[in-house]
Amino acid sequence: MEKRQVLVALALLLVLGSVVSLGYVGATYGTVITRDATNAAKAILNSNFQNSLVGAEFRGVEEQILVTTKPLLGFPIEGDSYVILSSGDARYVTQGSTYDVENVGGLSIPGGHPVTGEDIYDVARLEITLEVPYGAKELSFRWRMVSDDYSPYNDFFYAYVVFPDGTKKVAATILNGTIPYITPIEPYLTSINGQDGVVLWRMSSIYVAKVDVSQYQGEKITLVLEVGDEGDSIVDTAVLIDDLKFDVPPAYFIYNRMMVIAQVWTLYFFRLHDDFDGVYANASAAGVDNETLALAKELHENATRMMMEAWHTDNLDDIKLRVWGAIPTYPRLHLVRKAYVMERDAVNMLLDAMKELGGG
Repeated sequence: MEKRQVLVALALLLVLGSVVSLGYVGATYGTVITRDATNAAKAILNSNFQNSLVGAEFRGVEEQILVTTKPLLGFPIEGDSYVILSSGDARYVTQGSTYDVENVGGLSIPGGHPVTGEDIYDVARLEITLEVPYGAKELSFRWRMVSDDYSPYNDFFYAYVVFPDGTKKVAATILNGTIPYITPIEPYLTSINGQDGVVLWRMSSIYVAKVDVSQYQGEKITLVLEVGDEGDSIVDTAVLIDDLKFDVPPAYFIYNRMMVIAQVWTLYFFRLHDDFDGVYANASAAGVDNETLALAKELHENATRMMMEAWHTDNLDDIKLRVWGAIPTYPRLHLVRKAYVMERDAVNMLLDAMKELGGG
């Protein structure tokens, strides 16, 4: 208990206005805020799944969350950035400080500890809403806890997924299946020993959090990441988080690339299709011969039918819903390409005919 007693005494000196130089301890923290956290979510997301992001929200004091590119304790894992979420000032982890004695004024939740039911303080919460890709089986991410705390003071990391029906599933656990908090994770903590300049005391291994999402393909889920203090609001715990991704078959990435190509060709088709009637009217007025007009009209109508067939519908307006996933559809790519080329030929045929009549 000697360490905690020293830290508490130092905290009291600060409250009484004594002049103590303790790095960030002298910082003045703001009130609890709710803000957009899109950049934090993108820093955690694997680069292959950036398009799965729907939105993100942070709740806590601004200094409790940090997006960083500084290599520390095995992070970043994928890409060049990751997130540190802390019950104190997240900057301690990257820049170091003599002590982490601080009440940052984060969220306080009576009886909010996910395991012990004790009151929790200085809680920081990051919520990331994602759309589950088709073919996805699991959602996963990597995390490592770093802490100055020790039992029986049970700082915690609570990560869970909220499904569309409101049910929750715990994502992050340690080897015995328990939500990570100090007492059960303590046997697995090892000394940091100033590695990478980090002055916090101990760290866990890098764990992989996993949740089965196979029943929610095409739907929106929310990953909640929460760090906080139990029993005090002084000694801090932080979690490094990165490589948030879905486990999908390799064909998913091929599917994604093919869908992008199909979307581009379809958009090009619609630009030409929407211009056709105007170009046709101008060509007719300019005196383009009936044979050319008829051939261009035939190409236009064939291209329209072919595009609808490619997208498995008989309505052009319906394609606009399908092309962006409002109606999940995988088109016949060869027909999309052929329809686009045919529509392009129909428009160019009329434009070329008008140029010839106009003498170039």
